[in-house]
This record gives sequence, C-alpha cells and structure tokens, in this order.
Amino acid sequence: MKNIKRGLLTLSFTFVMVMAMGVVNVNAADYSLEDEMANLISGTPLTLTSQDTLTYNGEQWVGKEGRLTVTYGDLSIKYDDAGTPGLDATNVQDDTVLFTVDGSVILNTGKQFIVQVKLQVELEEELEDIKLPVNFTINEGSYLGVYGTLAMPSGTNSVLVNNGSINITQPGAIELRDRANIYQGNGNMMVYGKLAIYGNSGSNIGEQVINLYENGFVYSEADVTDNINVGNVNMDGYKYTMSNSENNVYESVTATIGSREFPYAYTVTSEKITDVVPVTPDEDTTTEETTTENVKNPETSDGILLFLGLTVVGFAGVALTYRRLHN
Repeated sequence: MKNIKRGLLTLSFTFVMVMAMGVVNVNAADYSLEDEMANLISGTPLTLTSQDTLTYNGEQWVGKEGRLTVTYGDLSIKYDDAGTPGLDATNVQDDTVLFTVDGSVILNTGKQFIVQVKLQVELEEELEDIKLPVNFTINEGSYLGVYGTLAMPSGTNSVLVNNGSINITQPGAIELRDRANIYQGNGNMMVYGKLAIYGNSGSNIGEQVINLYENGFVYSEADVTDNINVGNVNMDGYKYTMSNSENNVYESVTATIGSREFPYAYTVTSEKITDVVPVTPDEDTTTEETTTENVKNPETSDGILLFLGLTVVGFAGVALTYRRLHN
C-alpha cells in the first residue's frame, strides 16, 4: 500500500513538473538581428513574442531586459525590398524595415529607440555602413507604451503609423525630428510625458490629434494648437485648460541634436471648481407687513390747560345756578 502511495506521489510530482516546464519558456528563442538579416532580406519575417529575445550590435533590443519588451501578442520585423532582392548599390537605399506591433509593446524607462536600422553591407567590394528607414506601425487594437525615448530621425524617411494607441508616460518622450509627414494613422496618442515636434511647417503630424494631459508637454516649431485636445475630463472637481508653458526648452536624447528652444510649448493646467449655491426663498414663506400707527401722547402742559378749562366751566356753572336761585 505504501509503495502504491509512493508511486502515485512520484507520478503526481512528475506530472506537475512536466506541466510547469510546458508553461515556462517552451517556445522561447534567442535571435540575433545580424544572423537573421539574411532570412529577412530573402523575405522571411521574424516574429517575436514575450518569451523571445533579439540582440543587435551585442545589445538586447527586444526582451524583458531589452529596449523593447513585448508584454502580449507579438512584434514582427520584416524587410521590405523595394527593388531586386539582396543588398546592392542600386536598390538598398530604397529598402525599408517594417516593425509591426500586434498586441502590446513597451519602450522601457531609460532606453531609447532611434527608429532606423544600421547595417554594414558590401557595396562595390567595400564594406559600407547604411541606415535603413523603419516603418514602425501599431495595428488597430494594439498598444505602444513609451517610458523611454522614441526618436524618428531626420533624413531617413522613417514613419510612425499609429492605428492603435500610443501612451507617452513620464519620463517618456517621442521626438518627431523629420520635416516630412512621419506621424500617420487614425489611432490615439496620449501625452503624459513629452512630445517634441521639429519642423517649422508642422506637416510632420498632418491632421493627427494629440491628447495632452496634465503634467504633459508638447513642444513644436509650428503652431499646432488645432491638433491638441485636452485629455483630462472634469470629473474630479477640477477644470483643465491648455496653456502656453513658460518652459519651452526641450533636451533631445541625442547629443548632436542637443537642447532646443521651441517657439511653442503647450501644457495642461488645472483649477479647482468652486460651486456657488444660490439661496432661494421657500415658496411657502410669506412676508407679514407690520403697520405701526403714530399715536401722539399728550404732553403735560396740555393736561394742565384741560384741567383749568374744566375748572372755569365748573365755577361758571355754579355762579349761574346761584344767581337764578336768588332772583
């Protein structure tokens, strides 16, 4: 009997261990972008889940300790070859790397992602460094949380396409450096951190709506007032309004860009709402009017005159009666 119990206990323990091993890290894979580039160029996309890691130039770019962390769903990377397959001098400058979020991805605090891919390729029998633009797309129903800094560099034609939701959370920031139309899509951008819009025309954000919240900042070289919506709602006894910030200096994550004094800087301020309750009289309350009659009290001198007058009349009456009796 004891052997049977021991056998059942061992079987149960083994079953639990197998189940645990099946849940944790079964499909985890470690990738290197340099090693995967040949497959990417040939048209095979790379799909990363929350269990996978991707290193690039010896650093973990995607993973729990990486610049980007997939919390659920996946992040896919695909090479878009604009010309003939392969890296050659005739078409490589037109190629694009596609990053697509289908789920939820976080750009971690203290990390940065300059949205471009640097490669060293052999062109005309010489090794050259090239910068490929990245189309960074958030699909509908997907989410990008920016706690670090996401920078859209100038000169590479990279594009940020937001068809889902982007949340810039303190101390996070997004830098739209290019003058081209690099922010597109019909998604929702929520700015609790910082958004810097370079370019004096403002065309790099088109007609996209930016939801700005209290303690968030939008810096711009162009007047983008019409693009900004106050995200806070008046549900907690405060009124929120957009105003010009006195602090209009933004420090870029890239040293070569440095600090920039923007002519426009927007923020949201709050003011506590004070309710004034009007006092209205009760309808059943009637006002009684009190009429006071002015009655003049007789003075003392008037009383003496009245007494003397009555006395004279009395004496006159006595004299008249006496006279009639003796006639």
